[in-house]
Amino acid sequence: MPDIRPDTRSDTQPGDRIQKALKLLADEVRERIEHHPMGHLVAGRGEKLDLRLPVPTALRDGQLEKLSAVAAEAVQDAIQALLSHTAVFQPGRVFCLRCQSATCEHSAPAGSREVFIGYGGTGTPRFADFGQWLLRLRDPRVDLLYREPPQLLTIVATGEELEGELLPMFRQREADYRIHGQVAAGWYQVPAPVTGNGGGHRQPLAVTFQIVSSQPRGHRRRFGINVLGIGPGGEPLEHLFDRLGQIPWTDPVRWAQSVLAGIESQLARSPRMPREAIDKRLDGLVQGLARRLDKGWRGRERRTHHAEQRHSEGDRPTRMALADLARATPENLLFDTRNQTLVVVGERGRAHVFSLEGKLVTSVRYNPASIERRRDKGIWRRAAAAEVETVRLRLQKAGDGQGAAEGVSGSAVSSG
Repeated sequence: MPDIRPDTRSDTQPGDRIQKALKLLADEVRERIEHHPMGHLVAGRGEKLDLRLPVPTALRDGQLEKLSAVAAEAVQDAIQALLSHTAVFQPGRVFCLRCQSATCEHSAPAGSREVFIGYGGTGTPRFADFGQWLLRLRDPRVDLLYREPPQLLTIVATGEELEGELLPMFRQREADYRIHGQVAAGWYQVPAPVTGNGGGHRQPLAVTFQIVSSQPRGHRRRFGINVLGIGPGGEPLEHLFDRLGQIPWTDPVRWAQSVLAGIESQLARSPRMPREAIDKRLDGLVQGLARRLDKGWRGRERRTHHAEQRHSEGDRPTRMALADLARATPENLLFDTRNQTLVVVGERGRAHVFSLEGKLVTSVRYNPASIERRRDKGIWRRAAAAEVETVRLRLQKAGDGQGAAEGVSGSAVSSG
């Protein structure tokens, strides 16, 4: 007689229920963030919560409701801690201890030449013209700011210096928020917008880079780098890319952020690490950031000077970019697989690199052997018709001169 006992086996694999529970918990967190007044600060960023939940080994009568309430409170507390940390980092702004906000009227500089110089007695941020501040500090390098072209200068300040004037009651408010140090840098040179009446002259810009941490009650300390400043005419710093072509402080800031991530990880593994050891690493980070900002500017200025020299000598290949694109044969239209850009090879080794958004990234010269090596290694492959057409249409839309646009629209641009 066959065995007809009910099959008690389950198709559920080990860990399936944990995955389902995590998904439900993540859905709950996402919904709570969406309904939080400050939820837009972290929505969609994939941040992780610091969350500790008690899980019973057996559920008795009434325990489920009680533990659910405890879990809901822990989730809400973790969300609030994450939002409080994120709220400290508002683009271009410093956290105002008086208003407990980074969005109040005190938290932003008034002009593009100003840097953060510390808190007043009641926790209000103070800003000053970078050149005037150096004069006040009797910095012997100040004259370098006013030569032509001006040299970029950096100056380091400690957290103690920036918070030295705080009254005791406002210093207590600073307990969960700290500025560990900062680097003020200036002048960066920002081209003014080109208008029908001319324009395009360079305007000075000063930027403040702060190493900051926050620690909401009951949660671990988290670190970040805050970039303070405002562009000419009140333009946000994040809008300067189109005119700068490359944000000159990007690489140093990324390096600093990676170091801070390492410090956070080390603290997570060793939460009792002495504050003196952390402060020593942070001091080294601030000094390293200053060196990298200065080194990056010098390299960029050398490249800019070289480009201007080539242009004055009439040997600048950039001016031939649109003409070479218009008359390029399919064999001379290549696609850079690493950078996702279109490469147009012209005469005498000219190579023009266009982004798929239709912007000219750079123009350089290669010898024939270098071009062939890139082809052989697959770094540059033959561009597809759709890729060429995308760049051509974006160039036309950008309106890079009617004559140039008409030339680029010719059939010679098709890669066939």
